[in-house]
Order: sequence, then structure tokens, then C-alpha cells
Amino acid sequence: MRVVVLGTSGFMGQHCAQILADRGINHLRVGRTPGTNVDVGLDLVRSPQAELVDLLRSYEPTSVINCAGAVRGTAGEMMRTNVASVHSLVSAAFSAAPTARIVQLGSSAEYGAPDGQHPIDESAEERPSSPYGYSKLAATQIALHARSQGLAITVLRIFNVSGPLSPTSTMLGGAVARLRSGEPLIVDSLDGWRDYVDVRDVAAAAVATTYTEEAPPLLNIGSGRAVRTGDWLKRLIEISETRAEPVVGADPQRAHKSSAAEVSWQCADISLARRSLNWSPQITLDQSLRDTWLAATDR
Repeated sequence: MRVVVLGTSGFMGQHCAQILADRGINHLRVGRTPGTNVDVGLDLVRSPQAELVDLLRSYEPTSVINCAGAVRGTAGEMMRTNVASVHSLVSAAFSAAPTARIVQLGSSAEYGAPDGQHPIDESAEERPSSPYGYSKLAATQIALHARSQGLAITVLRIFNVSGPLSPTSTMLGGAVARLRSGEPLIVDSLDGWRDYVDVRDVAAAAVATTYTEEAPPLLNIGSGRAVRTGDWLKRLIEISETRAEPVVGADPQRAHKSSAAEVSWQCADISLARRSLNWSPQITLDQSLRDTWLAATDR
């Protein structure tokens, strides 16, 4: 196997590359700019298309995991980054790696709010409520169209991700940063219910997809359990031993995600991923919270 990991300098990309390394699988780490964790610097949006074509042609990957994308910025910036990067990838793959299996990381934000409180399966209607969700849905549609034209692409719709190196653009990463700095712990709401899955379990699912020949076009990746925001936040405060008190209000650092508050409950049906990939989440939310806090403290 030879796997190209795109977006390896980001949260998901680092963990995918680490699992490949731990398993002794040949892989090439591609990031926006060269660095310690990047073998090749290449920007899927701004670099000439020929650079990606040449890279795929020379490396001859059996699989590509696309972790590149944006979670913050204006609607236009997220649409441009998340959609253009996938378009660039599928165009290059048709030309230079037509037999490679491609794993595209999507998002539960593509679903939006479900009808009622029941787990969402892959047949659910997509009703995104944020610019981020719309941009990821557009990227998914490009990927699935490319699959219909012959590329072996699977989109993993990832639910809320926790775990070490969580960026401050996520509620967990932002909460950890505030607890460490002593800033007010501002949250949109304590009453939202979300499905949290550890980043290492997500990376394991992405790697499993690279060697699953008959992987379906779309797979939910989550824990299969909804957890109240106030409950996991209380547990995080206990782990941190800070005795902080959450403040409900608009967080200016996460204003681009304020529309996520419109989704009060979300949970993944992961039965298809269990059957198709022989995968299931292994890391509990409590362990994920603890590891996230310890990793941030170590840094």
C-alpha cells in the first residue's frame, strides 16, 4: 500500500498519518506548506493543478485520504476552500491515479437538524444550517459524482470530533484553551446534544476505508451516542481541576459557527460503518476528554 494524506498538517491529517506510521504503511504527508510533519508542500486550492497531477503520477498511490479543508472563515472562503480542494483532487485523480481509493472527510454539519431525536443514517435528507455545512455538502456532491464516473471514492461523514490536538475552532478545543488560560468559559449553550467521536477512532476509520474494496459511497463516523454539552463540559472541568463556571453567550471567537446552535440534537447511526469497515469506536468520551486535556497541558 502507498497512501497519500492530504492536509497532514491539520488536526485530522496528523492523526491519519500517525496511524499509517504506527502500522508500517508507506505514506506521503502533503500539507499546505513544508514543515516537520509534511513531506511535500502543496496547496490544493492555490497550487497549479499540474503539481498535484505530477505528485500522484510519481508516487502512484493505492489510496488517498483527503483531510484538507477549512472550518472557519467567511462563507465564501469556506466554500472556495472546501469545494475547490475536492474538485482539484478528483480532477487530478482521473488523470494520474484513476485506480486509487479516495477517502474524503465530510461532516455531520451536512445533515443539519434531524426530524426528532433519533440516530441519523446515511439516507437522511441533508439540510445544512451553516455555511460550513453547505460547503461540505457541495464537496460531498462533487466526490459522489466522481464516484459515479468511475473513481473509487467514499465520503466519511464525521460527527463531532474530540481528542488530542483539538483545535480552538471546535467547542472542546476552545474550552480547553480557555480553561488553561483562565479566560471566561463561554459556550453557545449547555443544552445541545451531540455525538462525539475521538479523532484517533476517526483516523482508524479513514485508514480502514483505504483497504476496503467494497466501501459504500457514504458512511457515518461517530460514537452512536448523543451527549449533552453541559455534561461533558462538567466532566472536562473536573478533569482540569480548575473549578471554572461556564458562561452561556455568544463567543466572538466562534461567531462563524453560531448557526450550529440551531441544531439542538444530533447522533449518528454507525451501523453501516460497523458492517462495511469492521470498525467501531474504541475510545470513550471520558478518555478522550482526559487525553485532550493532558496533551494540551504537555504542550
